[in-house]
Amino acid sequence: MDISLLKRLTMAPGISGGEGAVRDIVEEILKGLAPEVNTDAMGSLIARVPGEGPRLLIDAHMDEVGLMVQYVDELGFIRVITVGGIDPRVLYGQSVIVWGTKPLPGIIGSVPPHLLCEKEGQKERVIPVDELFIDLGLHPEEVRSYVKVGDPVTFPGTWSENDGFLQAKAFDDRAGLFVMLEALRLIPKPECDLYLVASVQEEVGLKGAGPVARRIDPDLVLALEGTMANDLPGVPSHLIFARLGEGPEIRLSDGRFLADRAWSNFLIHLAGEAEIPHQVVVKKVGGTNAAALQVEGTGARAAALSVPVRYIHAPVSLLNKSDLEAAIALVARVFKEVKHFEPDFFL
Repeated sequence: MDISLLKRLTMAPGISGGEGAVRDIVEEILKGLAPEVNTDAMGSLIARVPGEGPRLLIDAHMDEVGLMVQYVDELGFIRVITVGGIDPRVLYGQSVIVWGTKPLPGIIGSVPPHLLCEKEGQKERVIPVDELFIDLGLHPEEVRSYVKVGDPVTFPGTWSENDGFLQAKAFDDRAGLFVMLEALRLIPKPECDLYLVASVQEEVGLKGAGPVARRIDPDLVLALEGTMANDLPGVPSHLIFARLGEGPEIRLSDGRFLADRAWSNFLIHLAGEAEIPHQVVVKKVGGTNAAALQVEGTGARAAALSVPVRYIHAPVSLLNKSDLEAAIALVARVFKEVKHFEPDFFL
């Protein structure tokens, strides 16, 4: 497992609609592994490894949540909107990078809490995004020379690693991209007609997935994700969906998706047969590109496989290396065994 590749992926900026730096890394790897690599009009990267067997589409999205410049005021403070789902509670006081004519480090600020009124409950309330601003620590004329409306803003790249865990931004979904690429390295000649998709704009409504599915019209879909691990203090056991260290999540349902049961059961079977740790999860929150991919074109059998990640959509998130290893092993096994998938047998 080449952890240095995952580090490169997480350090690259790539909010929805601005995934180019991530795409360059993925394209570099895929061009050494797949004979056909193309980019569609929206910016999704599509690689094909031709083979006999079912047409299998593996998807992982490139985009991360972030912010976008909306306005630069006369004092040089930058107002922003969110791109994707960000909890405003994580923003005040955070470091960010504004990707203007050059990378510009900034701090998210607001009215100082010392000036807020306790009687009106202002100190306890969550500060909405439209009351926040970015301070670059530059003179106003400098800010206006470097920054324009529409420039992307991301959390800064960070990396921390120990024997068991990794901390970085954007594991949703750089973890899924990493799993996809590492599995293909293990099984360079899959037993299927394989399409590998690094898709765009998942975080703003699964927008990049539909055009890809219509283009490929797959038989089978597997969406790879970094998903919410909520094995945390204060969460009742029946509401914990995925735990760190217990393998990837095989998702049967979420807020937008009902998985194909036979295809999902096949994944569960492969994991059990090879003693690969995994978690079967049913929930009604969240969503992945599987929901879009299963209904486009003529429709496809779709499943979702996710690496558990604590604190997704936050400046720094946490995952367990063993979950990555298990996800890679399971996807590699899918590449080898998918030709044996018989829907009626696994219902």
